[in-house]
Amino acid sequence: MTNYYDQWLAYWDEEKKERAEGRTFIHEEELEWVRTKQDHRSALLCSRLNGFVTTGDVTLNEIPERWHTGRHSHGEEAIFIVQGSGFSVIDDGRYDWKSGSCVFVPFGLVHQHFNTGRTTVRYLSVMAMALERFAGLAKIMQYDEAAETSLGTLEGVAAQQPDVHPDYGRIVLHYEDAPQRTSKDLHRKDQDRKDEFHLTKPKEMRAAGAPGHRSRFVHYMGLPQNNFKAREMEITNILCDAPGPDMRSGKHSHMEAVLYILEGEGYSVIDGEKIPWKKGSLIQVQGPRTVHQHFNTGDVESQQLRIHYGIRSQFFQAIARRVFPYQYYEFSTNR
Repeated sequence: MTNYYDQWLAYWDEEKKERAEGRTFIHEEELEWVRTKQDHRSALLCSRLNGFVTTGDVTLNEIPERWHTGRHSHGEEAIFIVQGSGFSVIDDGRYDWKSGSCVFVPFGLVHQHFNTGRTTVRYLSVMAMALERFAGLAKIMQYDEAAETSLGTLEGVAAQQPDVHPDYGRIVLHYEDAPQRTSKDLHRKDQDRKDEFHLTKPKEMRAAGAPGHRSRFVHYMGLPQNNFKAREMEITNILCDAPGPDMRSGKHSHMEAVLYILEGEGYSVIDGEKIPWKKGSLIQVQGPRTVHQHFNTGDVESQQLRIHYGIRSQFFQAIARRVFPYQYYEFSTNR
């Protein structure tokens, strides 16, 4: 019998080797599109199934004009509407959305999405299938498949519900309603934050009057007062960097984060590797102490949609901070 303790001692070296061999970025032209029972067109962005060492799964999906997705249920899901307009039926309630909306689907609720606009809907889906599989909870139930929306289908759909559900918290937050902060007012407005995740950030990022980590922030699931109750994954912010010569974010390290580029072009230096990106690219900061910094080289504001999984914000970042601390090395040039 193999000595179990020797196996434990080898875990960290095995983990480092796996991460070194894992994928850390993907560009839109590299996506492999497929038709699924749930979506007319879908592609893996970041998953163990396409080479990333990650605890979750990010997909990019499309709903053509006058189509709807399948109807199914599974674990928690966070959705960001990249383009288009429509609504979701979640637990028999209707929730409208449009470009820039963030949608939360609570664990186990039956749901379906409808395109009611005049263009193809593109939405980013974030799930934690790898985590659920490890925990023995990866159960997906498919009730209907994606199809064209027939005449009369929408007549029986319930009226739009409030964006905040009395039991499940916020379901939808639109871009124009999301709190937005500049680098100048971020620290001032965060002085009273006492949530555990915020308090694990380095003092340099929490100090009043410190240079901002980015030039502008759009807050979704990462701000407690927005009242999302997700535990498995979070679409936290849009992180924006203004254009300009030598424009760069702060240099820091933390646990896993995934960034999807909504606008702009530039590059990131992640553990010494230069990774160029553009609109439609995805980059992964593997963690748990991956040093990284982002550079906007274009002539427009860059916008990065940040994703991380609840196993970081709700669990590991607080209890593991002595071994894997969130660290800050260099201030941003954003003002």
